[in-house]
Amino acid sequence: MVRKFAFLVVALAALTLGLVVPAAATTPASFTLTSGTLSISAPTIGVSLGSQVASTAPSTMSGSLGSVTVADQRGGTTTWTASVISTAFTPTAGPADPATNVSYSSGAIVVSGAVVDTATPATDLTGVVPVVTGASTGVSTATWSPTISIVVPANFAPGVYTATITSSVA
Repeated sequence: MVRKFAFLVVALAALTLGLVVPAAATTPASFTLTSGTLSISAPTIGVSLGSQVASTAPSTMSGSLGSVTVADQRGGTTTWTASVISTAFTPTAGPADPATNVSYSSGAIVVSGAVVDTATPATDLTGVVPVVTGASTGVSTATWSPTISIVVPANFAPGVYTATITSSVA
């Protein structure tokens, strides 16, 4: 009789537990990350490389271009190359100082995110010249303030010499 009673209690408990278990439903959820862009920014207002007296000897003038930033929002494993090109420094009258005399040095590079940067000084900006490369494993930025130098030949006429320095990234 004790066995029958124990069997009946166990059966009744199993039946009760089966009725108490709540029903469940599962819903899959997801999100999408899209690839961003690769971009470069540089000063768009004019910068002065200084002033000096015209001379019978060649000289070099240098100055900061201002902050240049590459932003790589593409995500994943990516690489990029920042390049520059310069026009000749041209006065209002007289011969121009050619872009072969223009050099570029990136200086210190400050990064955010996982990016490894490499700077390469350039001494002739007549064509598009690579100056900084980056290899990233995610979203990142790299910022530097390059120094632009120009060799001023001997006996150049006094005046204001202007050029356009274009920065690009690919």
